[in-house]
Amino acid sequence: MIRISRSIVPNSFTVGNMLSGYMSIVFSVNQKDFTLAAWMIVLAAFLDAIDGKVARITNSSSKFGVEYDSLADVVSFGVAPSVLIYQYYFIHLSHIGLFFSFFPVLFGSIRLARFNVELTGFTKTHFSGLPIPAAAITLASYILLSEKYFSSEPVPRLIMVITAVVSLLMVSNVRYEVFPQVTFRGSKKQKIIFSGLIVVGVLLLLFPNLLIFPFMILYILSGLIFSAFQKTTEHRRRRKSKNVENNDEDDETDIE
Repeated sequence: MIRISRSIVPNSFTVGNMLSGYMSIVFSVNQKDFTLAAWMIVLAAFLDAIDGKVARITNSSSKFGVEYDSLADVVSFGVAPSVLIYQYYFIHLSHIGLFFSFFPVLFGSIRLARFNVELTGFTKTHFSGLPIPAAAITLASYILLSEKYFSSEPVPRLIMVITAVVSLLMVSNVRYEVFPQVTFRGSKKQKIIFSGLIVVGVLLLLFPNLLIFPFMILYILSGLIFSAFQKTTEHRRRRKSKNVENNDEDDETDIE
């Protein structure tokens, strides 16, 4: 009798993630349908978020699942965005375009390799560097915004800046928080956060082409602001500690 492992459930979502990334490449290259190609990347990110939750619910997390998920992510959030932005804009810039459009897959693969090496257990409290799905969604949502509300790219070469920024942030040490798990049954603070997330979710469903990109920019800025605040606080703490040590040394000298 064939025994079906519980891991097949989360892995099926991982397959869906990879398939969505592959379809994005097909739509970018063969059909030049950049809107549909961008939506395939967003769909891949949705499936990527689900597979981890399903693995925890079914208690089927495994090292194989982690590695397979990373391979799918390279396709959906590395190769697919690189192909999309190349076909959408960078194809007109010859060798420079090839160079810039290679960034998402290059830095994204490095990001995933570092993540797998540093991973301990199957739960995480934060990310070190911008998660590769967030970088891919940022690029895809910019194209969704441009295709829906502008006849062409609204700000010439802005996509070059966005590509460079999200790519470098993936391999940075900027801290990004894991999406909070809150319920309406929790504390008052959790209820407020949960209600706010529902409002944001409804707005994203109603105006996805318009709001996903600004939302991703806010997420990127949140990590930068938090890291800057953390470094400033740590610098002040070290400075205060150093001043205390100097004062103690002065007191000992006076006693002698």
